[in-house]
Amino acid sequence: MANFSRAILIGNLTRDPELRFSGGGTAVCKFSLAVNRRTKKGDTWEEEVSFFDIVAFGKTAENTAQYLAKGRSVFVEGDLVQRRWEAQDGQKRNKIEIIANTVQFLGAKPEGAGRGPAAPAAGGGDEPPDAPPPLDDDAIPF
Repeated sequence: MANFSRAILIGNLTRDPELRFSGGGTAVCKFSLAVNRRTKKGDTWEEEVSFFDIVAFGKTAENTAQYLAKGRSVFVEGDLVQRRWEAQDGQKRNKIEIIANTVQFLGAKPEGAGRGPAAPAAGGGDEPPDAPPPLDDDAIPF
């Protein structure tokens, strides 16, 4: 029997990406993504926000750190991984992270955001410099 744990998310960065390098020289970039979900409660629509920790490696990590900043919209596809460790107080801890296979930059670059020229896609492809803004949820007929 095969196992499968994949995540596909579109959201906004909650903080600037943090780039570090492993002892072997591999780029590792960590960032957090806020994903909004609209739910109907009675007669009104309410926004619920979920936060996800993302980790990217290699060239994807380097591009993400160079071209993304807090508030930027991205598409992330990757594997769900549970990290487990023991804290200094002896308590066992765990955390679910998404190990990004693809980070696709969405929408136009906000004024003053990013750290370089036009933003290419990390993990493959190129984004046009004047990409249209994301669709408004109200504009989608389903």
